[in-house]
Amino acid sequence: MPKRRRLPRLRLFLLAVLLGTVGALTFTAWPFLTYPATTLTISRPAPLPPATSGPALAGLAEADITPPIGIPKFGYSAWARPSDGFRTRLKARAFYLHSPGQTPMALVTLDLGAGSRVLHHRVAELIAAHTDVPAHGLSLLVTHTHSGPGQFLDSDFYNVFGSNLPGFDPTLTEFLSRQIADAVIRAYRERRTARFATGQTEVYGFTRNRSLSAWARNFSLDERQLTDDMTYQAVNPTMTMLRVDLAGDDGAFYPAGALTAFSIHGTAIPPFTQPWHADVWHWLAQDVAEAIGARYETPFTPLHGAFQATHADNSPAWIEGQRGDREARRIGGALAGHALRLFERLGTELDDQLVTGIGSRELDLLTLAPDSRFGLCERAIVGAATAGAAKGDEVFPISWLPFIRPGQPKTLFNDNCQGAKHWMLSKLQLLLPAERFPHDALIQVVRINDLVLVNLPWEVTLESGNRIRKAVREQLPAGRWRVEISSLANGFFGYATTPEEYSLQHYEGGHTLYGPHTLDMLTAQSALLAGDLFTRGSIDDLPAQWRFSLLSRDFWPVTDAPLAARTLLSAPRFTEADGLREAYWSFRFRGEHPAHLPLHEPLLRVEQQDADGHWSLLQDDQDSALQLLRLEQDTDQAEYEVRWYNPPHTPVTQPRRFQVLGHAPLSSAVF
Repeated sequence: MPKRRRLPRLRLFLLAVLLGTVGALTFTAWPFLTYPATTLTISRPAPLPPATSGPALAGLAEADITPPIGIPKFGYSAWARPSDGFRTRLKARAFYLHSPGQTPMALVTLDLGAGSRVLHHRVAELIAAHTDVPAHGLSLLVTHTHSGPGQFLDSDFYNVFGSNLPGFDPTLTEFLSRQIADAVIRAYRERRTARFATGQTEVYGFTRNRSLSAWARNFSLDERQLTDDMTYQAVNPTMTMLRVDLAGDDGAFYPAGALTAFSIHGTAIPPFTQPWHADVWHWLAQDVAEAIGARYETPFTPLHGAFQATHADNSPAWIEGQRGDREARRIGGALAGHALRLFERLGTELDDQLVTGIGSRELDLLTLAPDSRFGLCERAIVGAATAGAAKGDEVFPISWLPFIRPGQPKTLFNDNCQGAKHWMLSKLQLLLPAERFPHDALIQVVRINDLVLVNLPWEVTLESGNRIRKAVREQLPAGRWRVEISSLANGFFGYATTPEEYSLQHYEGGHTLYGPHTLDMLTAQSALLAGDLFTRGSIDDLPAQWRFSLLSRDFWPVTDAPLAARTLLSAPRFTEADGLREAYWSFRFRGEHPAHLPLHEPLLRVEQQDADGHWSLLQDDQDSALQLLRLEQDTDQAEYEVRWYNPPHTPVTQPRRFQVLGHAPLSSAVF
């Protein structure tokens, strides 16, 4: 091509690249330049005085934390979609524990993608006037479902980039805080004399290591030595449980519930799906609770709270091509079976002894003293590999681009603190102030008899967890201790990989924000806090109050429209199972704007009529059988579909109907 013809085309190409870069930067920076900031000041009022004598006490309670339709979802970032309804409810499950003379504590499991210091501190503020649980005695533990809400975190970085839409939502955050606080307050008020047992079992076959070649670097294994079978072995198989039995009014003890840690990502439900969903954790929690109620004569409504352990490189072992509700149910149900067997075994080991302790410490990673950093980088930098997504969630062509593609560490100019990490947007990332990234970390060490939980706001990989456990154990008195890590407790700081894993720059290494020595700092600080706890007793290294300034946007639905009347749009119809689709009955109706539809309250039922014409409950919406979907919406009202999945295969001899509860209950035609 003649030179005079090549030059205009080259200029056009360069102009297109320049405009694309400017557009991408403007899109990225827009929230930081235009969004208003919401300032929150959270205090630490003194809690009620604890009991100084008497037996060990426990209380269990549950609250629904399912937000309204339309709020962005956290975990899959840009590949997520705002909620259009629910398939399973999202729950908060609170466990109150207190032995006189020790610090009262509340451990709460949450069907959320991550913890948050804003949530933790606000819940602590709300419960102070109603319970004896101090702020440092509260732990928020999460399932890390990728089908829950975002926009409640304590850093602008993750409120902007962790979800499909950017910004901190104050209304959502207050809703979550009050629902969680309600569960803690009820657990405290319903406390009773209790017995306890802790135990562990190993579960293989339902998780796999999604970054096997990075894990192999810990042991200098050649990639040619790796096999498919090793992906199922390089996992944390340990399921750790605390069983709680409560005294009934007759003085006898009955099963009440359990608190269980396991290592599995909440990603069996894939990106681009819209309903709220607790993922595999729904069945792990719900099936165990229902089985306890069915197998034991107990006056209590059993509660099973499950939460993450060292899951960062451990994914659900879904069958290729079948990822979705069916696989989530299969895996979650199988894990529930193992948990139930562990629960039953612990029934022979119950004891009324309860020895507890909790140490809570906040660390500002930007101002840590040099001798406390252990090589930690001076500020957070996100790696290009983060945009490539984790194995199983790659998006063409982004995940295969140079520098973004997993396993392409920086080999030149890598002598800085971030080492092998390719920086996303290179030096332009420095335009985002270090304070916009997460930097105030709340870490905890919790003792419950022989169980020691290390609660960290990082996603901790398998081998990283092994190293933290070893360091913590070395600080404990002689004895047989069960040590487990709780990932993403109370906040979110991305990942914590080993230096060896970091050096390969898979997704997990690219998302280790503070560099290759993040684990060195976490290991040292966890061991130090564990040593302090067992030497000095309760550790309360938290400030007197907290102040947050977060870039905000309102996602909580609001409307000036009055409550619209509900009208039927279709009769119930049956849809056969097909491929990944489960069989279901469904019907459609038109009704109120989503702002008037509280998804955290009972809403859907299937009823059955007996020979005398009386209707009774056949199925409610507290498990995964009933789903609500918003189909269309205008300024005044919306159209919805209700589905009943996997109905019983027994012959139907009695009439059935759907019912939508609320301000104006609506019943479908009989089917």
